[in-house]
Amino acid sequence: MVNVYDTTNDKPISMYGSDDTGSGMFHNSTLNFGDPSRRHEMHCRFMQKPPLPWLAITYSLGAYVIALLIGHIFYATVHRIAKVEDDLQIMKKLKKCAEAADVAKSQFLATVSHEIRTPMNGVLGMLQMLMDTDLDTTQQDYVRTAQASGKALVSLINEVLDQAKIESGKLELEAVPFDLRLVCDDILSLFCGKAQEKGLELAVYVSDQVPQTLIGDPGRMRQIITNLMGNSIKFTERGHIYLTVHVVEEVMSCLEVETEFQNTNNTYNTLSGYKVANRRHSWQSFQLFNTDLHSAEMPFAPILPETIRLIISVEDTGVGIPPEAQSRIFMPFMQVGPSIARIHGGTGIGLSISKCLVHLMKGEIGYVSIPNVGSTFSFTAVLTKARSNANANKSPGFKGINALVVDHKPVRAKVTKYHLQRLGVKTELTTDVNQVIPKMNCASLVTRLVLVDKETWMKESHSMPHLLSKLRSKDQSDPPKLFLLENPTNSIKSSSNISREHNLNVIMKPLRASMLQASLRRALGGVDKVHGKNGVVGNSALGSLLHKRQIIVVDDNVVNLKVAAGALKKYGAEVICADSGKKAIALLKPPHSFDACFMDIQMPEMDGFEATKRIRMMERELNERIERGEAPPECAKVRRWRTPILAMTADVIQATYEQCLKCEMDGYVSKPFEGEQLYREVTRFFQSHDHVQ
Repeated sequence: MVNVYDTTNDKPISMYGSDDTGSGMFHNSTLNFGDPSRRHEMHCRFMQKPPLPWLAITYSLGAYVIALLIGHIFYATVHRIAKVEDDLQIMKKLKKCAEAADVAKSQFLATVSHEIRTPMNGVLGMLQMLMDTDLDTTQQDYVRTAQASGKALVSLINEVLDQAKIESGKLELEAVPFDLRLVCDDILSLFCGKAQEKGLELAVYVSDQVPQTLIGDPGRMRQIITNLMGNSIKFTERGHIYLTVHVVEEVMSCLEVETEFQNTNNTYNTLSGYKVANRRHSWQSFQLFNTDLHSAEMPFAPILPETIRLIISVEDTGVGIPPEAQSRIFMPFMQVGPSIARIHGGTGIGLSISKCLVHLMKGEIGYVSIPNVGSTFSFTAVLTKARSNANANKSPGFKGINALVVDHKPVRAKVTKYHLQRLGVKTELTTDVNQVIPKMNCASLVTRLVLVDKETWMKESHSMPHLLSKLRSKDQSDPPKLFLLENPTNSIKSSSNISREHNLNVIMKPLRASMLQASLRRALGGVDKVHGKNGVVGNSALGSLLHKRQIIVVDDNVVNLKVAAGALKKYGAEVICADSGKKAIALLKPPHSFDACFMDIQMPEMDGFEATKRIRMMERELNERIERGEAPPECAKVRRWRTPILAMTADVIQATYEQCLKCEMDGYVSKPFEGEQLYREVTRFFQSHDHVQ
């Protein structure tokens, strides 16, 4: 809308446009019509109000929102960074607390272990010294029972400490030569008493393809098998427990499944005649068999030419494992159920530790279990072959001797043959009593030994007297020696009656090479020179090594001093005892006449670490004088003075061992120590130190 006004006077005169002056914003322009005395103006305005600037408003709002978002993101980022930094500080504090807790746990385990092992060392040591005295049969049985109970307690402590080592990743394996067959025999001897109490039959079979000597960790191998055998003994009330060792290539080359042949009298082709869980089913979880057993290339190559894979199985006829509990049996501190734990006891960590040890041996472990039938646990292990004489354990006294085993159970007969062949006895088997005489007549060598299982004897009792009369006929100048293999499930009284009536030699099961060797030598008129008094093996070489050796034993515990001194004096060593670190320093101030020192670690006033440091300091000072030519006359022929010091303590954690080496100790033996362990360490000292004073 346009309005023209004459503004010459005070009141403008409208010259053009409506009288509506409107409101709001307008544009004012000056007009010049040629009359200089008059002034004119033109007002221009919109007839409607202008619309709102929506685009500007939208842009403004968008910019505002974006600014808010950027601010929020920046604030959240800064807040998050601050929170992460706070969390990092908290995590550092928690890490320090966890490390402190781990150190506290290690210290607690070391303290508890030391406090328990110290008196147990005295108990087991005194019991061992008591066994070396003149005891009757009953007293020996009592002492062995007490010693077995003490060793069971020490074994429990070792399991707890092993679990702690596994959690910290500090468990390592040894690599030393050992005989697996002797290890298996020792394990059978360990469970012989419990098996006899329950009437169970124990047996072990090691394949001929397993080398005589292997390189590995015999202690850990013994621990795995002992855990499995211990569980089998615990949960088995009738039947048998059967330990077998084979080479993996051997079982892989035999693809046919071992069938449980059932006789008409409802018995199975097993050690005791009871049904068992097939051991091959325990291999189903093994990657080794899953990849190789079904492949076209059957020849199996070990990891390295000098290595060998073994598969070891423990078969029992126990109560089995319920299906709902089978998924957690390898978990630490887990039991099958609370009722089982109350009845049978145990910590629930044996299988967990065994699984970790098997993995360290580059093996696998698995099982198959059928409730009310039994369980079979199997594991593999990679070991190294060692060069050895295959006939090392075969006694020359049995060379050329033939034996005939009469047993109607093939599995049990195979076990007997295995033990006889270990002694070098050529063995024939028969399951039929009527085939005894024909087999003896067909033998290339004269059969001097006939071994009949007690169960087979009872089964064929009507024909056994006739068989004995033929075997002892007058036309034979040297009739064969007859043996009755006694099963703990049978009555000992009935066995004594049979042996007395028919003049038979009785061999008690489970069979072991040492026991079988002694029985055969005694029956053949020889003397068993392997075992000394109370089963202690004599060692003349070690006796000559320790004879007149001057050894100092340092311990604040009087009982431990007696145990260590008695163990060393037994082999001719001259022992001096000291009950403190200060006395040890005074006695070991060079020059002195001692050949070695056994040093306890935890002692009042001055511990073994500090005492060893001061002794080494005195030796370094003397060695410096020797280098300068200022040595005293006693050291004229000594190039370097160093006294071997063996740490003797109840602490068995890795940190203690590392601290022993840091303090320049030469060895480490844990309490309660076995006599053989002490002797072995002393032998190592004297063989590796040419100039020990």
